[in-house]
This record gives sequence, structure tokens and C-alpha cells, in this order.
Amino acid sequence: MEMSVPQRPQIGSLPLRFGYSPADQAVWRKGDGSGLEYRSLGLADASQGLLDAQLVRAAKAGVRQGWYDPSDEFHYLQVLAGSLTLRTWDGERLTLTVGDAVVQPPFTLNPDVYEYSDDYEALEFASKGSFEHIDRFREKHGLTRTSEAPKEAVITHDTPETYITGDGPRSFFTYRDLGATAASNRRMHIHVVGIADQPPGGTGWHTHSMDQFFMPITGWLDIWVEGLGKVRMKRGDAMFIPAGIRHNVTEFTRDYTVVEACIPTDYDTLDATDPAQD
Repeated sequence: MEMSVPQRPQIGSLPLRFGYSPADQAVWRKGDGSGLEYRSLGLADASQGLLDAQLVRAAKAGVRQGWYDPSDEFHYLQVLAGSLTLRTWDGERLTLTVGDAVVQPPFTLNPDVYEYSDDYEALEFASKGSFEHIDRFREKHGLTRTSEAPKEAVITHDTPETYITGDGPRSFFTYRDLGATAASNRRMHIHVVGIADQPPGGTGWHTHSMDQFFMPITGWLDIWVEGLGKVRMKRGDAMFIPAGIRHNVTEFTRDYTVVEACIPTDYDTLDATDPAQD
């Protein structure tokens, strides 16, 4: 599917190829003996190994050890179903339930403590070398460096007051910041986006100067991507769009929410022409 989308020279911060991983074609693999199953979302292949994203689910309650690589530059996890208990190096227990998320710089949580319920499911996203590329991009474009990133994990809870209408590029969306901007020193931003008001005609054709990864959590959306046409995306479908590729989200359900990673945090959104008019 990705071969029909234009493969243009890289204009974003990463050597990212377009990719689409539909849930109805998912391949789950058994992992480390913990009883969990894993589904790769294809981001590692599309980013030359600089990023990774996967879904994790449980068949029964249990414990997982070595649940993340402490050498990762950045790690994000959001609970989609059930519950998860982590532990700090000081022994503090941290329990996350549906919608809760944790982002962490390296070595901030104990990778050997991970207790999950029998209905547990989560999305994980990690940087495995992207920071060097993002930093070169930011320097080239004169983007301001910020203070040192926090050395502790950032945990956010899914509550109504965390969704702010218009706190992003679209006035008709609500945005919930998951704390990745601070944890990554503005190298990437991760948020959950929902609908405040159904926009007539959708977003319109546009491009971004950032690379993006997104996956619906609830509801569905119709997205048009140049060279590909219309795709209806639902829960568990994942897509990654390189900077500069034209796309248009034309329709959403009222219960639509999507988790989206924007790389880097600071970017432009530009109106674009309909590819059909080319």
C-alpha cells in the first residue's frame, strides 16, 4: 500500500516512509514467557529502526520482566484496557488504568517490575536513535533549545479536565498532552485528540513539517492520503505519514479519539491543494 504514496526526498527530521498497519491484518506473536502477546505496528521498518511502536495484550494476569530497554532514549506507554502496576527504583508502586499514560527518559523506572491484569492492553512507543536526527533538524531550522529534560517519569491520567479545546492546530479538536514534550526536550510531542465540534468538510487538505504517527483509540475516521485514496481507520489501525505528504481527514465519529506522535514538537501545518487537481 505504501508504494502508491509519493516517496519524496526527506524534508522532515527522520528518514520515515509512509506506512499503514490495519488491525484486521494484525499478526500477534508470543513474547518473553510472561503470557503477553505483541503486535508490531511496522514503525521500526518505516523509520530505519530509529523508532518503534507495538501493541501489547494479555491472555491472563501476570508479571513481565525487562519490559523496556533502559538504553532507549525515550519510552511512552498508554493503557488501552485493564490495568498495569509499575515500580520506581525506590520501590514506589504506580498503578495505571485505562487511558493513563507514562513517558520516561532512560533509567527512570524499574524495567523488571510490570504487573498486569487479565484484560490488559497497551500501546508502547520508543525512540531508539532518533534524537540525533531530530537535533540536527532543529538546529538547521533554528528551533530553540530548551532546558534539560526531566529525569523522572511523567504520568498523566485520563480525566475530562485534561482535554483542552483548541490546544493544537485545530479549534474544533480537544487535545490532551501526555508529557512527551518535556520528557524528550521538545524532540517529540504526544497527545490524545478528540472532537469538540464536528467540522464541516473535515480538516481540508494539508501538510505538516513534522513526521507523524497516529492510531485511533475509539471511534473511526476517514482519511485521504495523496496517492492512496480514502482509508477508514478504526481502533488499532496505525498510520505514519512523513512530512510534506498531503492528507485530509474528512469525517469522524462523535466518539473519535486518536493518539498522535508529532516529531519534532515544533512544526507548521500548511494548507494544500487536492491532489486530484494536479
